[in-house]
Amino acid sequence: MKKYNILILALLLQILFIGSVQAKCDLGTFRFGTSYNALVSKLNLDEEFMQDKTKGVSEQFVSAPGEEVCKNEKALKNSSIHFLFLYDKLVEIKIMTLSETPILFAWAESIYGVKENKPNSFYGAQPIAHWLWETSSAVISYSVESMSSEVVELIGVQSINHQKSFARFAIEQEGGK
Repeated sequence: MKKYNILILALLLQILFIGSVQAKCDLGTFRFGTSYNALVSKLNLDEEFMQDKTKGVSEQFVSAPGEEVCKNEKALKNSSIHFLFLYDKLVEIKIMTLSETPILFAWAESIYGVKENKPNSFYGAQPIAHWLWETSSAVISYSVESMSSEVVELIGVQSINHQKSFARFAIEQEGGK
């Protein structure tokens, strides 16, 4: 009986540790539609790390280091995360990083689902590629480009439910035409 208790305890500990190792930083916890002030408060970053910009009444954004937004996510280390707000609602999140090899695509696929049929140029020695895929609430874009011995990766996660805000903002930027 004692052996079974030890075995059960060991299995429970393994499940606990496996879960914490596989935990991914899901930017979905920063819900689209969240207000500017609510997100800034949720980020709880030191002033030195956060760039807080207002481009006008309609557009605002917050930029922060990936390792501060997602403290336990290795793929986002040395990245920059930008949160875009239109009319005081979060509508888009962009992540950019510079690394030796592409690393963000695997993280994005673990969160937003796998993109099938990636371009052959992605697998080259100097990758260059771009693709899109959708979830029920967002369009995800991924691009990678080689620069010298490193690659620049950019992931955009844009709300599907806030397309009217993007259209309204575009018209506003064109001078109301």
